[in-house]
Amino acid sequence: MADFPQMSFQQRTSQTMSQAQVQRMSQTQIMSLNLLAMSSADLRNEIYSYVAKNPALEIKSDSLESGVKSSRTEVSASSRFSDNTHYGSTSASGAAASDNFQAALESNADDREPLTDHLEHQLNSMKLSAEEKALCLKLIYNLDQKGFHILAPISFLNPENPLHNEEFLSHCLKIVQNLDPIGTCTNNYRESLFVQAEISGLASDLSLFLLESQEHFEFLNPPQPQKIQKKIEDYLSAQKKLKFKQKAGISLEKDDINIEEIELALNFIRTLDPYPARNFGSSQTNFISPDVIVTKNDDDEAENEFTVTFAREFLPRLEISKDYTSLIKSAEIKDGDTSDKSERKKAEVKFARNSVNEAKVFIESVLYRESTILKAAQEIVSAQAQFFRKGARYLAPLRQKDIAEKLGVHETTISRMASSKYLACEWGIFPISYFFTNAVGNTKANPDQKAQAQKSTAAGESSGPASKEGVKYEIAQILEEHKNDKKALSDQKISDILAEKGIKVARRTVAKYRGELNINSSYER
Repeated sequence: MADFPQMSFQQRTSQTMSQAQVQRMSQTQIMSLNLLAMSSADLRNEIYSYVAKNPALEIKSDSLESGVKSSRTEVSASSRFSDNTHYGSTSASGAAASDNFQAALESNADDREPLTDHLEHQLNSMKLSAEEKALCLKLIYNLDQKGFHILAPISFLNPENPLHNEEFLSHCLKIVQNLDPIGTCTNNYRESLFVQAEISGLASDLSLFLLESQEHFEFLNPPQPQKIQKKIEDYLSAQKKLKFKQKAGISLEKDDINIEEIELALNFIRTLDPYPARNFGSSQTNFISPDVIVTKNDDDEAENEFTVTFAREFLPRLEISKDYTSLIKSAEIKDGDTSDKSERKKAEVKFARNSVNEAKVFIESVLYRESTILKAAQEIVSAQAQFFRKGARYLAPLRQKDIAEKLGVHETTISRMASSKYLACEWGIFPISYFFTNAVGNTKANPDQKAQAQKSTAAGESSGPASKEGVKYEIAQILEEHKNDKKALSDQKISDILAEKGIKVARRTVAKYRGELNINSSYER
């Protein structure tokens, strides 16, 4: 014992506390990094799972759960039965049978073909231009599991591209809407019914009238011919009294509406499917929720051109339980009191204190995730400003290491941040990893090529080292410009045209990128 240095009680206590603090900080960091790597959907599940384990952590609000105020909100008996509805209790055997049935349903994998795959296969068999196909694919992958739009379709138009106008968007929408199942790629089930009726060619003017707008669609509630007739007649009478004509649509005359026609229209509408995508499997791409939203400021006097916002709506808001914090504050245990009541009180306070501390660590980790994603997104927007101004063609080379150095963190932290996270802007929703791309090509060219590159630069085109996505965009544009040529462009010719623009890319690289764009070779075009 004499060989070891002696430490006082205070020194040993200090060392023990220091070791505990280091261990606690290490656990906090591990939790923070684990949460940072999670997608929003995974984090949401983790939050609910953690709240179930820790009674000191509560969900204050959740925008995706109507009426949620707390994870442990109790409903009184009087409020439960205030709607005069009769409630029955379930026996133990009935509950077990229900659980077994639910487990059987959940254990069967959904092996149905995803809607996106089904639509894309049909699209690939059609003869479309590169621009048509590109926009149609964006529309397809913008559909939820019901076949309806997630983002407004107009957000996929490139304002820098003269071909991208509302007429072109309407054309591409009709292409997808006519694919099997007919009626997807719409805003809602009412619009889907209208599209199905219009494409069928069998719908009467009355059927189309009832489906063409939400106002007319309300005439079907309730679906009783006499009441529908009265509503339509009142509507047509009111329209005639208006000083200004309504926008063009299906026109009807009051005298032409009778019970028989209404019954035929109702029978026809019943043959349509309000959810035509219901027989297809779901795809993970249908449940993308952006973590970051980038908007362009219209105010020229704004300090920053773009505003970067963290999308908090998808995640529940957390708070520490007031009951547990009150218990800790009000704990008054007299020294020397060794009664059973005092020991129980001590145990309760200790449990409450540990629970509150763990809840605080969890909330801090969630806030660290939000802060890191937001700061990294701001640096990405700054580095890729041209992309957010003009579109995919102007995506610049960017490494994760560059953002890590800007934030003063390790590169692996940025890698975790980018994993399964998405950014929404006027060009659509993109994986954050999309913005990290290596440089492709260089400006080594002969004098004639350099002169041509300077002209391209003066005209606002990209020049010099470009990103992979930028080069793919250039290839698609070149093929679109030469689609009417008698002889299809070879990969070598595309490589030469890129070189004229100051982007030196090998023929093999052109072939690789062309394949990724799902564009056939010159022999097959």
